[in-house]
Amino acid sequence: MSTDFSVTKFLRWTTVGVMLMFVVYAGIIIAATWPISELSIAKVGTFGDSFGPLTSLFTGLGFAGLLATVFLQREELKLNRSELKETRSEIQLQNQTFHRQRFEDAFYQMLKLYKDNLRELSTRPHEGDSHRVSGIDALKFLNTKFEKAWDKHLFHKFPEEEGERSEYLYVLVSTIKSVFVRQTRYVETLSSILVLIEDECTPSDRKETYWRILASQLTSYEIKYLFYQALIAPEFTPLRNMMFQSTVLQDRLATLDIPDPHRRSFEAIWNIKLPKMRNQFTSPLSSAQIKMARKLIQKRRNEELAHGHDTKDGVESSINVSP
Repeated sequence: MSTDFSVTKFLRWTTVGVMLMFVVYAGIIIAATWPISELSIAKVGTFGDSFGPLTSLFTGLGFAGLLATVFLQREELKLNRSELKETRSEIQLQNQTFHRQRFEDAFYQMLKLYKDNLRELSTRPHEGDSHRVSGIDALKFLNTKFEKAWDKHLFHKFPEEEGERSEYLYVLVSTIKSVFVRQTRYVETLSSILVLIEDECTPSDRKETYWRILASQLTSYEIKYLFYQALIAPEFTPLRNMMFQSTVLQDRLATLDIPDPHRRSFEAIWNIKLPKMRNQFTSPLSSAQIKMARKLIQKRRNEELAHGHDTKDGVESSINVSP
């Protein structure tokens, strides 16, 4: 409202100023030509022509004003475009923030549901037994049961010959299916979390962040159980993708006591190479330092053993020479 009032005031005073200039200019001309000796149309025309310079001045000022108006409108359009661009950026940032918050809410809710389903997971240690073990204890029991069942087959190496390899894989898959009972709600909840991460996290670094959060919630018994489920279940593609892409899960798998022939079986069936089993505890010393330390330790032990034998022989000698 204040802007409209300023523009109106400016136009009003401009009109008054222009009219005043014409009146003053006309008064100057009349004063300069006074007294008027003849009043005719020709003299009036000559008097009107005398306003030509003033008219030209205002025509030039009007054209300059028009150019100034065009320039101001151009600057205003630039400002509007800049503000519109900033507004779009803010809206895009708000949408990204809202999308991330919505994803994280869904992720942590599903993670909580996963932990609840884990606690409700149960199995019977013996057929016909009313007692059930639940949660992590149930997965621990199933892993132990599988290890005992597999040891009965006496397969110690992964066969290289194709026919023997097919037999090995068949026996392995059959044993897994007979021991590891499929816990549908537990497995499907985890699969849904992995699908959510795969679909909603476009940059790979964001996927690794949430894979790391998920892997930190998994115990070794869960990872072993899920490994064998991924080995035999074709529909468990999201977990196999995580095993293939996530460095944190590969590190966890490398520290578990999963036999290397089973890892090679996973590669043979799904064409996904898993890291070999390694020691869970790493040393800050280099291999050369460790080798040197072991040599010194062994040398010291040998010297202590030799010193012990010499002491024992000396005691026996003193006993033999005693009267």
